[in-house]
Amino acid sequence: MSLKDVVESVITTGETDPVSARSAMIDKLRQARTAFDMKQSEQAGGHWLATSDEGRVAFTPTRPDGQPLVIGGQSVSFWQVGEVPALLEAFEAAITRGDLDPQLTGSTPAGHSLPLNILTSR
Repeated sequence: MSLKDVVESVITTGETDPVSARSAMIDKLRQARTAFDMKQSEQAGGHWLATSDEGRVAFTPTRPDGQPLVIGGQSVSFWQVGEVPALLEAFEAAITRGDLDPQLTGSTPAGHSLPLNILTSR
């Protein structure tokens, strides 16, 4: 199912199929990973990860419809640059397992939060 189909499904029903939502999120994650690796925040997906001059990275993932996802009760989490590859691997695993389904399938992610410890053991 294409991203367009996912968005149209959300608009018409207020909910989306979890498998389609996960697929769209994996696509967005891969775009964000590519943008981060290429240090191009303006590339598609580049707004998920913003690096500061101090070596910190703000991680602000969004649903395919642009609404922010909540991790550890916040829409932004901060990481050291060296932690980002492991963070993105853990985030992809969480998507694949369905840990984000409550935030992805409804009309809004409100009321749900992915526990931070799913992404790290820190």
